[in-house]
Amino acid sequence: MLLRSFSDTNLLNGDLAAHIIDILDKAVKTRGQAYLVVSGGKTPVELFKILAQATIPWEMVTITLADERCVSLEDSARNERLVKEYLLQHEAKKAKFISLFDEQINITDSLQQTERDIASLPSFDVVILGMGEDGHTASLFPCSKELEVGLADNADAVLLVTPQNAPHQRVSLSKRRLLNSHFIFLHLVGPKKRVVFNKALAEKDPMIMPVSAFLNNQNTNVQVMYAP
Repeated sequence: MLLRSFSDTNLLNGDLAAHIIDILDKAVKTRGQAYLVVSGGKTPVELFKILAQATIPWEMVTITLADERCVSLEDSARNERLVKEYLLQHEAKKAKFISLFDEQINITDSLQQTERDIASLPSFDVVILGMGEDGHTASLFPCSKELEVGLADNADAVLLVTPQNAPHQRVSLSKRRLLNSHFIFLHLVGPKKRVVFNKALAEKDPMIMPVSAFLNNQNTNVQVMYAP
């Protein structure tokens, strides 16, 4: 795990965007395709705007989400809506997007389709994760009954999660599927997140703070990008 601190969010976003663009561009040149996993929320919006303008072969890039709320596309809580509004624009609108939730069919069928789609992908090139103040990442919540399943080394690619202390049922990529990535960036902004990060780094039990499963993983390239 590598911690990189920046004096402000503009510097962080510019540096992180440059790294992601370089990784995706090299992946396309090396294997003809690139795979990017992003997270929702307010934190990545400015990053998305920078990436959207990048001149790389986006038509060879597949984008999906680390997690999704099981709500309508019209709902502002839907991560897919955020991605389409801010990332899949300009140059990046040529990228392929894989949705995690199909509201037009029943949730069981939707989850099965998502499992097929995500499990069939090769190793991701970049995963961008966020972190909640309870130590959750993706939708791997410490308050959910499904956490143990999501953290299991033999877990499916995706799982359905019902948080006890957060709204909406969600679809989340599992720890196993997220760790299958060449680069993982944990994108953190604000002093409260730094306090949570420090606690998660010291916490060895991911059932208490799920993000610690990523921070303390010795076999994965995890970089923490932080600005106050």
